[in-house]
Parts: sequence; structure tokens; C-alpha cells
Amino acid sequence: MEFIIAIANNFIGYDTIIIIMAIVNFVIYIITKHKLKTLEPLIHKTTDMSLGKMDEGRIVKSAIDELDAIKKARINVNKWYSVFANIIAIFPLLGLLGTVISLIFTAGDGDLANMQQYFMMSLTSTFWGMIFAIAYKITDAFVSPEVERLNNDAERMVVKQDE
Repeated sequence: MEFIIAIANNFIGYDTIIIIMAIVNFVIYIITKHKLKTLEPLIHKTTDMSLGKMDEGRIVKSAIDELDAIKKARINVNKWYSVFANIIAIFPLLGLLGTVISLIFTAGDGDLANMQQYFMMSLTSTFWGMIFAIAYKITDAFVSPEVERLNNDAERMVVKQDE
């Protein structure tokens, strides 16, 4: 119970920065998933049977437009996924930064009660940094293969079109 109280007491302060970054990364995760859902139908679109009724120029223009849409969507997915993945790497660093900041305050203060509070702050920032790093790393394990698969599929489409 003391552990939960200590975490709650230190929530306001440096730990808030870590929590805000976790919320920001969750929003970026949602955007990444949305972009993936936008890219997938572009790549796996079935050929419309009515294309055979169009003249050759319109078919070529339609194929070029679809290829451009795939390229743009792929760039967009990769950009958002890259931001998501890089923020994951920041969480342990934020936890360590909170630890260092708290320990610096501990070293400058001779009061034992304050030193104990700063030490607890250093532990909670490390705790939150590790919790969010682990949670988002697990989430990344589910997103990464999907991004890679769609990138490979998109690459095959681009290579086929360029041949």
C-alpha cells in the first residue's frame, strides 16, 4: 500500500512528463493504426472488372494514380510508425533523467526527510519510464510486423509497376 501511495504522491512533478509522453505516444499509435488501415486496402485492392471497358489511356492513368496513392500512404505510415517507435526508446531515458534530477536534489539537501522524498521521486520516475517502455515495446511487437508486411507488399507493387 505504501508503494501505491508513494507513486501517487510523486505523480505530480517529473512523473507527469513521462505520463504526458505516454499519452502522446498512445495518440501516435492510434494514428499509425489508422494509417495502416488506409494503406492496406490500397495495396490489396481487387481489380475492378469495369476497367476492361475503359480505354487504355484511362486504365494507365488509373494505375498511375493508384500507385501514387500507395507511395504516399506508405510514406505516411512509415513516418508515423517511426515517431511511435522512437518515443518508445525515450521512456527509459526519461526515467533515468528523473532519477538523476531527483538524486541531484538529494545531494544538495542535508535534511533526511527531504532526502528520502527525493529518493522516492527518483524511484517512481524510473518505475514509470520502465512501465511505459515495456508496455509500448509489447505494443510495438504487434504493430511492427503489420508495418513490415504492408511495406513488403507495397514494394512488390512498385517493382511490378516499374517493370
